[in-house]
Amino acid sequence: MRKRVSAKFVNSLFQFLFLVLVIAMLLPSLVLSKSADRLVDDDEYKDKDFHRGIITDYGDMVKGDEVNWIWVKPGEKLSDYKVKVGSIENKSDVRSRVFMESVKSSFEDYFGSLKGSQGTLTADLCVTEVQEFSPGKAWIPFAGGHQMQAGVGIEAVLRDQNNTVVAKMRDFERRGSDIKEAAEEVAQHMSKEISKR
Repeated sequence: MRKRVSAKFVNSLFQFLFLVLVIAMLLPSLVLSKSADRLVDDDEYKDKDFHRGIITDYGDMVKGDEVNWIWVKPGEKLSDYKVKVGSIENKSDVRSRVFMESVKSSFEDYFGSLKGSQGTLTADLCVTEVQEFSPGKAWIPFAGGHQMQAGVGIEAVLRDQNNTVVAKMRDFERRGSDIKEAAEEVAQHMSKEISKR
């Protein structure tokens, strides 16, 4: 004699299977979105052509609001500080004194506009990558107009008066046909990021 399966059991089984299906669909996207928020989990970092600068540890850097990647020491409020430019290195292929002077000048201008009252941080900078204006990239579908613009990657390490690192930033921006314009864009983004934190 066949036992009759109750409607309540079938309904419970259906709800359980539906829940398993939803979890199976959402779990990969949750894991990927969380890991993609860290630089070391991003394709940029895993690329063999990743351009290293002066930051020695990228493991704690996450996506920023204005810059690509950032880390801020817990408990620090960057917007409470003024920021001055310290050293500046060039690890890119472009060897131009004029370009490096313009990078320093742009950062001095943008960081000079920060008016915190808790002291002054020193920002050591490093140009990690420079991509010259390339009109040949204009043919790239949907992105050519952007990809053809000059691009500059810069890292900044901010230290307090005790030489303690309180923030690290890494950004790459494109703008116009002149690499100096792209560097100015990075300076603007880093300045905005500091003022938000």
